[in-house]
Amino acid sequence: MIVWSGVGFFIAVLICAAYVLCKWLFDIIWVDGYFATHLWATGATFIVSAVLCTAFVYAIKQEKLLDYLAKVTQSQPMIAPEKTHKFFLIPVLYWPVILFLFGAGICIYDLMK
Repeated sequence: MIVWSGVGFFIAVLICAAYVLCKWLFDIIWVDGYFATHLWATGATFIVSAVLCTAFVYAIKQEKLLDYLAKVTQSQPMIAPEKTHKFFLIPVLYWPVILFLFGAGICIYDLMK
């Protein structure tokens, strides 16, 4: 079963990129293994991925970019790409909010312990 449609798979790519970036930064800035022992770092990773997904959604909403891509690939321009492209059956438009709320919840949970 395919869990994405269109360019929705980029959500997973951006989440993975945020994970690698945050794990690398937290382990370099603090002590090796810091990311694995602190749950708030995982929450921060989801917040970073929400920022990356926001930039992605903003980019696919740009009509000039979509027209250029359609011209280069000799295909039809995308219509309402933020709603027609999905990841886990959820439009890419909503993923930044979902990731931010999930990350903020993890951070609050860990920092309130």
